[in-house]
Amino acid sequence: KVNCVQFNEEDTIIVSGSIDSTVRCWDCRSRRPDPVQVLDEAKDGISSVKLSATEILSGSVDGRVRRYDLRGGQLYSDYIGSPITSVCFSKDGQCVLVASLDSTLRLLDKDTGELLGEYTGHRSTTYRLDCVLSEQDTHVGCASEDGHVYFWDLVEGSLVLSLPVGTGVVQSLPFPPRLPCVLAA
Repeated sequence: KVNCVQFNEEDTIIVSGSIDSTVRCWDCRSRRPDPVQVLDEAKDGISSVKLSATEILSGSVDGRVRRYDLRGGQLYSDYIGSPITSVCFSKDGQCVLVASLDSTLRLLDKDTGELLGEYTGHRSTTYRLDCVLSEQDTHVGCASEDGHVYFWDLVEGSLVLSLPVGTGVVQSLPFPPRLPCVLAA
């Protein structure tokens, strides 16, 4: 089963994360049914993948965030401890935001793995929920199992908005590029 899929910027490569603990890279220009690369370092299912121009970021149920540096051929791994539900890069490319099933968002320095901030107040114990950074990297956002969407100030860590969406779980939370709005499902 495939849990997550992401295109690269040129729409030539698809990266998928699966319940079989693999990240697979597929060449869209090829008619080959096999992936061009399989990354199998995870010990449990892949719940989230994100791409930059030169890196693949993956979050796994084994509690690890893995960053594959495609130019340098290096793997960097940070242990969070709780199953990872969502990962994303900051817009400036210096940080990684990680959501996990212990109801905590963590902002990590991408290169050192140093914990730069923690954000709590939402509920995430069962479902795969999205986390996001605003277009200007000023706010951290997360979906929640309590029917709300939460936003924190990135630097201060203070909760700035708890937006009621519905009575059920909010799972998806994309920011449309360059638009002053957010989508929630």
